[in-house]
Amino acid sequence: MRGRLTEKFVVRLPKDVRHLIEERAESYHRSMNSEIVIRLEHSLKGLPSLSVETELEPPFQSTVERMFKDDLSTDEETLVMAIRRLSPSKQKALLDLLI
Repeated sequence: MRGRLTEKFVVRLPKDVRHLIEERAESYHRSMNSEIVIRLEHSLKGLPSLSVETELEPPFQSTVERMFKDDLSTDEETLVMAIRRLSPSKQKALLDLLI
């Protein structure tokens, strides 16, 4: 977003949507504003959700993730990715259920 001309635009969001944006921004270490802009840009391009998630990852996210999942099978890797796409509250609920 740096170097681009920007314009202030006020929008009202339902609390649950704001909370989801906040969670995603936090998980990617971005501001909520950056998260909203990136997601809007990608949604307007009509990309499928998995592709969107991959495109929304910050630089080096996949490299860091690969370092930690070298020992995972394909099924385990798929499971980890599915869990990471859940909101933090849903991740906690799933862990509570499993443990």
